[in-house]
This record gives sequence, structure tokens and C-alpha cells, in this order.
Amino acid sequence: MDNWKGKAIERQHENKALKKRAKELIISRENWKTKAMAEKRQKSMFEKELNKIKKKLNRIIGL
Repeated sequence: MDNWKGKAIERQHENKALKKRAKELIISRENWKTKAMAEKRQKSMFEKELNKIKKKLNRIIGL
């Protein structure tokens, strides 16, 4: 009869561990998302800078 109690406690611990893991995964995902967005902004900035340099180079070569 006490077996149900043990199973209930075991499930409780399992649920707690799963909730903790889910929270960790959400935080990790948010960190990666933030990093990815920063990289995307930096890439865009570098592409704009590269295009400016290419235009200047074309003007110089065209002369």
C-alpha cells in the first residue's frame, strides 16, 4: 500500500527535475537568440561598410 507513496514522491522529483531542465533550456535559447541577433546586426553593418568601400573603389578605378 505504501508503494503508491514512493511512486508519487518519485514522480514529484521527476517533475521538479524536468521543470528545472525546461527553465535552463529556455534561458539557453534566449542567450543564443540574443547572440544570433547581435551577429546578424554586425553582419549587416559589415555588408554596408563593404558596399561603401566597393563604391569608392569603383570610383577610383573608373577615373
